[in-house]
Amino acid sequence: MKNILKLAFPLIISQLIAVALVLTDVWMMSRLSLEDLAAGGLGASVYSFVFIVTSSVVGCVANLIAIAYGQRVSRPEFGNQQIRLAVKGAVMLSVILTFVLTLFLQYTPEILIAAKQPQHVVDLAMTYVNTLQWAMLPTLLLLVLRGLTSTLGHANSIMFMSVLTVIVNIPISYLFAFPMGYGLSGLGAGTALSTLLVMIGYGYWVFSHSTYQPFAPWLNVDEYSMRLMKPLLAMGVPIAVAALLEHGLIYGGTLMAGTISVAALALHQILLQCLSFTWNINFGFCQASAIIVGKHYGANDYQSIRKVSLQSFTLVTILSAVIAAIFIAWPELISGFFQLDSSDTTTLAILYSALWVVALSFIVDAWQLLAINLLRGMKIVVGPTVITAIGYWLFGLPAAWWLMETHQLTGIWAGIGIGLGATGAMLLLQLVKILNQKNQLTLQNA
Repeated sequence: MKNILKLAFPLIISQLIAVALVLTDVWMMSRLSLEDLAAGGLGASVYSFVFIVTSSVVGCVANLIAIAYGQRVSRPEFGNQQIRLAVKGAVMLSVILTFVLTLFLQYTPEILIAAKQPQHVVDLAMTYVNTLQWAMLPTLLLLVLRGLTSTLGHANSIMFMSVLTVIVNIPISYLFAFPMGYGLSGLGAGTALSTLLVMIGYGYWVFSHSTYQPFAPWLNVDEYSMRLMKPLLAMGVPIAVAALLEHGLIYGGTLMAGTISVAALALHQILLQCLSFTWNINFGFCQASAIIVGKHYGANDYQSIRKVSLQSFTLVTILSAVIAAIFIAWPELISGFFQLDSSDTTTLAILYSALWVVALSFIVDAWQLLAINLLRGMKIVVGPTVITAIGYWLFGLPAAWWLMETHQLTGIWAGIGIGLGATGAMLLLQLVKILNQKNQLTLQNA
């Protein structure tokens, strides 16, 4: 458990700082107007939906590096070569996917209009997306650097990198949005510029360090080949599909909220930030656990994998339950943070009724997030993708649509919770089944 916490702490802090970055943008949107908050949240949802494809595929480089790290125990040269090739493949894939998905973003207004979003909200949302999209490539390259440093022993640097991003982003975004008068487009441009500056600075630090110099992507250029992307795509595409299915559940709820009213859409963005807060904390634990599991997998140590899985499950369950209790007990903290009008009792009532449902979703969301990451650490990705399709789309979305008719925004989030819960239960059952099978094989071969 100590090893998990040691690796998880800087990753959790990094994730929370990333949430703080998003929250500052949402806060600044709320300072512009309620309409800007709704449009900016819609634009951020669109960008996140597209970005999740690229980040899921490129982000699995951390799992490949962790497995290669475990292989270095018995085959040092082979393990180092695999790390080097994984980094090069991830850089190539980052560039290609950025180009393809940036083109896709140009067609989003038509998609949003077809989804019955108000025209003026769509137009305003695209002013944010059109500048924010320039953050895609530097963010993906930061994911590659993060996968390298978290596995090879400098996870704390990720935390400092994240702090620096917020420190740089807040004044730049504020300057562009308010004094310079660019509004939502200024917020997107500020985030993109800040990410680029931090990526350049962090990349310089990483490859100036002797530990990482052998893995610099500009060395051994003869190794570059299209085949380097094959392991990333083989592992990353099912992960991306699973992520799309999950975000289809979450942001399908966004589209449903948009059909209720602009106020419901704005409140939905606030609730998304609440879920994102606990998700990012749990993701730090899950990512740390997956990296450790990947190392044990590379060394064929399934007994240690079982131990790490049990410890991680205990940690995320306790943590999620505590956070859920806090949100349920003090909902006014949320309304106060986002500066909702205390005299608008109708809006506050909608927020508070939905908030306790969101809080209960924290726990089941943690279970499904942990299980799927532990399975990915063992390069098991196809089965979990099928499970997410069943849980999110056969349970979650129909439930949200059905409950929305009578319970409005609260009903949407109840459906999301049902989808997360069904997925989490099925993924945990698969994880237990696989670990039992591996344990039996180990005993037979002993």
